Amino acid sequence: MMNSRLAPRPGEWIDRQQTLSFQFEGETYKGYAGDVLATALWANGVRLMARSFKYHRPRSIYSLANHDANFLVEDAQRTNLRGDMLPIEEGLDVRTVNTRGSLKRDWLQVTEYFAKFLPVGFYYKAFHTPRLLFPFYENQMRQVAGLGRVLKGWTARRTPKDYAFCDVLVIGAGPTGLSAALTAAEAGADVLVVDEMPHPGGSLAWQWAGDSNAQAELKTLVNRARQHERVKLRMSTQAAGCYADHWVALVDTKRLTKLRAKSLIIASGCYEQPAVFQNNDLPGVMLGSAAQRLLHLYAVRPFESAVVLTANSEGYTVARDLLEAGVKIKAVVDLRSECHDTLEPEAAANIPVYRGEAIAEAMAVKSNGETRVGKVKVVPLNPTGQLTSADSKLIECDGIAVSVGWTPCADILYQSGARFGYNSDL
Repeated sequence: MMNSRLAPRPGEWIDRQQTLSFQFEGETYKGYAGDVLATALWANGVRLMARSFKYHRPRSIYSLANHDANFLVEDAQRTNLRGDMLPIEEGLDVRTVNTRGSLKRDWLQVTEYFAKFLPVGFYYKAFHTPRLLFPFYENQMRQVAGLGRVLKGWTARRTPKDYAFCDVLVIGAGPTGLSAALTAAEAGADVLVVDEMPHPGGSLAWQWAGDSNAQAELKTLVNRARQHERVKLRMSTQAAGCYADHWVALVDTKRLTKLRAKSLIIASGCYEQPAVFQNNDLPGVMLGSAAQRLLHLYAVRPFESAVVLTANSEGYTVARDLLEAGVKIKAVVDLRSECHDTLEPEAAANIPVYRGEAIAEAMAVKSNGETRVGKVKVVPLNPTGQLTSADSKLIECDGIAVSVGWTPCADILYQSGARFGYNSDL
């Protein structure tokens, strides 16, 4: 039963005419073609999806954009597959990595109780002598704290490689990348646009899904790009490396393409940054952008009741999107003491907005054998931005959407030799 699935939404990436059955941790679930593993599980009410690397803490959806390693799974032939990017298919059978026993009853979670005695790198300090015993210690540690397995019985899957050339390579099929591609194509260049997502549009598809003008712009850009004879779109393709003379490695599910481009345009957008507070890794804590992707791309309700933690205008957009989807917003917590962002008047009358305050802690509850967010502790900030103990509030909720800032997705830029400077005016 898909109990968190919403009614059909414009622009959703799922095909409701194709229902698929798959297995996760030995249990059978159903989803739609176009779902990834994480969204199909969330639609079925599954919140616990993985365990952390060292302490085996519960993990779940966080970025839903291939930006984190919270949800890694394996099947009979492959390991360390990212659950937030793995499309479901009929007969898919996967289990999470890095557990002993079952996901819900992973006996290695006991290591969390000894966290104070297990600091970063403790094993190198504690087990390096006597030297003869280190191979034994290393073998035991790798069995406990590894990610994924390599089995001798596995056979490597043979994959082809390809060679390609273009005048202009555009990395990123969002509004900026599509606009750049069309401009170059209209000037006479042969343009290839690549993006790791299955559909073009970037943030217009999820962050601006409620804006009619943005949706009209999205439709126009995508149609123009698909119809232009000099523009080629390659979706579900990752630019995995950029080397000398615009030699770029393009990776999809079938092959490695060694591409040589005359010019390179990088329009890869931004990463949304996490917020730091106690237990900020609990299932139910996710980036605001992840919540919007769940809503608009996969038609899945992220929470029943939520607290939105923000430090920018985007957090208020997240709150409005959640409200529109039927999520009860218990509070908006804004790190800024002064700002001009507000909710709509009809919503503002019923939703408290705590300015100059922060979430100090997310508190866990257990439900159906799964650990998830149950409450948040909100406290004021002093003038220097430090948490205070005065006037703390406990708010019950089952989710926290975090939207506190962005940083450029500059990996390929750095690898190609670019450097960033700080502009104090901005």
